[in-house]
Amino acid sequence: MSVFHPEQMSTGDDNSTWTTYNTDTFGSWGIGYTTLPSSDLFEDVLQFAKNKKAYAIVKPSRGKFWYIKGINKNKTYEAIKLHIESNLTAKYKPNSKIWLIKYNMVN
Repeated sequence: MSVFHPEQMSTGDDNSTWTTYNTDTFGSWGIGYTTLPSSDLFEDVLQFAKNKKAYAIVKPSRGKFWYIKGINKNKTYEAIKLHIESNLTAKYKPNSKIWLIKYNMVN
Protein backbone atom coordinates (compact mmCIF):
# COMPACT_ATOMS: atom_id res chain seq x y z
CA MET A 1 0.00 0.00 0.00
CA SER A 2 1.41 3.40 -0.98
CA VAL A 3 1.42 6.32 1.46
CA PHE A 4 1.42 8.85 -1.39
CA HIS A 5 -2.14 9.76 -2.32
CA PRO A 6 -2.16 13.46 -3.23
CA GLU A 7 -5.26 15.10 -4.60
CA GLN A 8 -4.66 17.73 -7.27
CA MET A 9 -7.14 20.49 -8.03
CA SER A 10 -7.20 23.64 -10.10
CA THR A 11 -7.94 26.93 -8.38
CA GLY A 12 -9.77 27.95 -11.52
CA ASP A 13 -9.36 31.64 -12.20
CA ASP A 14 -5.61 32.18 -12.24
CA ASN A 15 -4.08 29.07 -13.79
CA SER A 16 -2.76 27.82 -10.45
CA THR A 17 -3.21 24.34 -9.02
CA TRP A 18 -2.91 22.78 -5.61
CA THR A 19 -2.05 19.34 -4.37
CA THR A 20 -3.39 18.12 -1.01
CA TYR A 21 -1.34 15.96 1.34
CA ASN A 22 -2.04 14.49 4.80
CA THR A 23 1.07 15.79 6.57
CA ASP A 24 2.65 19.05 7.70
CA THR A 25 5.98 20.88 7.52
CA PHE A 26 8.43 20.86 10.44
CA GLY A 27 7.42 24.19 12.00
CA SER A 28 7.91 27.16 9.70
CA TRP A 29 11.02 25.38 8.30
CA GLY A 30 12.45 28.77 7.34
CA ILE A 31 9.78 29.44 4.72
CA GLY A 32 7.94 32.19 6.56
CA TYR A 33 4.32 32.07 7.57
CA THR A 34 1.30 33.98 8.75
CA THR A 35 -1.95 32.73 10.29
CA LEU A 36 -5.69 33.12 9.85
CA PRO A 37 -8.40 31.97 12.29
CA SER A 38 -9.54 28.38 11.79
CA SER A 39 -13.11 29.70 11.55
CA ASP A 40 -12.29 31.29 8.17
CA LEU A 41 -13.65 29.43 5.13
CA PHE A 42 -11.15 27.53 2.98
CA GLU A 43 -12.07 29.61 -0.09
CA ASP A 44 -11.15 32.80 1.79
CA VAL A 45 -7.92 31.27 3.09
CA LEU A 46 -7.01 30.11 -0.43
CA GLN A 47 -7.63 33.58 -1.86
CA PHE A 48 -5.51 35.15 0.91
CA ALA A 49 -2.69 32.65 0.21
CA LYS A 50 -2.85 33.30 -3.53
CA ASN A 51 -2.72 37.06 -2.95
CA LYS A 52 0.48 36.51 -0.91
CA LYS A 53 1.80 34.04 -3.53
CA ALA A 54 2.25 31.57 -0.67
CA TYR A 55 3.27 28.02 -1.50
CA ALA A 56 1.29 26.20 1.19
CA ILE A 57 -1.78 26.26 3.40
CA VAL A 58 -1.68 24.06 6.49
CA LYS A 59 -4.64 22.99 8.61
CA PRO A 60 -3.31 21.15 11.67
CA SER A 61 -5.40 18.28 12.99
CA ARG A 62 -6.09 20.45 16.00
CA GLY A 63 -5.53 24.11 16.49
CA LYS A 64 -7.07 27.51 16.14
CA PHE A 65 -5.37 28.65 12.96
CA TRP A 66 -4.78 28.09 9.28
CA TYR A 67 -1.07 28.50 8.54
CA ILE A 68 -0.16 30.24 5.30
CA LYS A 69 3.44 29.15 4.59
CA GLY A 70 6.09 29.85 1.99
CA ILE A 71 5.54 33.59 1.91
CA ASN A 72 9.19 34.69 2.09
CA LYS A 73 10.41 32.70 -0.94
CA ASN A 74 13.45 31.34 0.96
CA LYS A 75 12.62 27.90 -0.49
CA THR A 76 11.47 27.01 -3.98
CA TYR A 77 8.22 25.25 -4.75
CA GLU A 78 10.19 22.09 -5.58
CA ALA A 79 12.15 22.18 -2.29
CA ILE A 80 8.93 22.57 -0.32
CA LYS A 81 7.30 19.75 -2.30
CA LEU A 82 10.23 17.40 -1.58
CA HIS A 83 10.06 18.30 2.13
CA ILE A 84 6.32 17.59 2.22
CA GLU A 85 6.67 14.28 0.36
CA SER A 86 9.44 13.21 2.74
CA ASN A 87 7.19 14.03 5.70
CA LEU A 88 4.35 12.10 4.07
CA THR A 89 6.55 9.02 3.66
CA ALA A 90 7.67 9.35 7.31
CA LYS A 91 4.00 9.62 8.34
CA TYR A 92 4.70 12.93 10.06
CA LYS A 93 1.45 14.38 11.43
CA PRO A 94 -0.82 12.30 9.15
CA ASN A 95 -3.98 13.94 10.49
CA SER A 96 -2.90 17.41 9.40
CA LYS A 97 -3.66 18.62 5.90
CA ILE A 98 -1.49 20.72 3.63
CA TRP A 99 -2.36 22.26 0.28
CA LEU A 100 0.73 22.87 -1.86
CA ILE A 101 0.04 25.64 -4.38
CA LYS A 102 1.77 25.81 -7.75
CA TYR A 103 1.56 29.02 -9.74
CA ASN A 104 1.69 28.38 -13.48
CA MET A 105 3.16 31.02 -15.70
CA VAL A 106 0.87 32.15 -18.51
CA ASN A 107 2.46 33.38 -21.73
